[in-house]
Amino acid sequence: MALVTVSALGLLFTSAGVLVQDGTSLDVHSSAAIALHVLTGVLALVLGWRAWATRRGRWAAVVALVLFGATFAQASLGGSSTLAFHIGVALVLTVLCTWLAAWTFGRSLYEEIE
Repeated sequence: MALVTVSALGLLFTSAGVLVQDGTSLDVHSSAAIALHVLTGVLALVLGWRAWATRRGRWAAVVALVLFGATFAQASLGGSSTLAFHIGVALVLTVLCTWLAAWTFGRSLYEEIE
C-alpha cells in the first residue's frame, strides 16, 4: 500500500510538470490527487489497525494519519496565489510517503529475521 501511495505521488509530480509547462493535464492531476487522499486514508487505517493488533508501529500509524491530513492541507493550497506553499507541502508529503514505504519494508524484513 505504501508503494502504491508513492506511485500516486509520482503521477502527481509528472502531471504537475505537464500542467506547469503546457497548462494541460489538470484532469489527470486532480484524479491523482483524489487517489492520493484515498490511498493515504487506507494506509492510515491499515497501519493503525496493525499498531492496535500488534502493539507495534504506533509511530508509523501516527505518521500515516498526519500524511492523510496533510494531503487535504496541500490540496487547499492548490491555487495560483498559494502555489509556492502547495509545492512545499508536496515535498513534505513525498518525504512522509517515502519514509513510510521504507519503514514498512524494513520492518517486515526485520521481523522475519527475529
